[in-house]
Amino acid sequence: MTRAWNRPITHERATPHHQERDLTSSQTTQGYVAVFAEDIVKHYQEFLNHRRAVRPEGEYPDVTPEEWAEFEEHFDKRKVELGNCARPYGTTCQHEHACIRCPMLQVNPKMLPRLAEIEKDLLLRRKRAEEEQWLGEIEGIDLTLTFVRTKQADAARLTRRTPVALGTPTVPSPNR
Repeated sequence: MTRAWNRPITHERATPHHQERDLTSSQTTQGYVAVFAEDIVKHYQEFLNHRRAVRPEGEYPDVTPEEWAEFEEHFDKRKVELGNCARPYGTTCQHEHACIRCPMLQVNPKMLPRLAEIEKDLLLRRKRAEEEQWLGEIEGIDLTLTFVRTKQADAARLTRRTPVALGTPTVPSPNR
């Protein structure tokens, strides 16, 4: 269950041709849950309660205030300059905080100007690396530029999303 909550919304799942989805499919909705912290906590608590109900009594003691504080702190620490880190609960950063290259970074669309600054700085660094013939540096900067541009496109796509009017649900009248 935790794996499902922590799956990043990938390019394939976020492209426009996937906008019309069967929301009854858990596979479709898994990525959406990660967007709303309240839903994560609610679903986590529901999952724990269900799991406790099917396991032997005493196997799952009540969560202590310290344990709950640690769980909440995990999500507070996932807030980074450009948005949120979606790495799973209890894991460390595998990328040594090189967030721009990390697939777990969810960029806040409000940070598009900051991404533009980062891209401009990288282009200046690349120019200097070319002048100095630092081939390894050029390769690394090119890779980072690829990630920056992908994150810019992903964040820009989020700004273009419009709310979907679902209408008011109706109950069909029984045929008599």
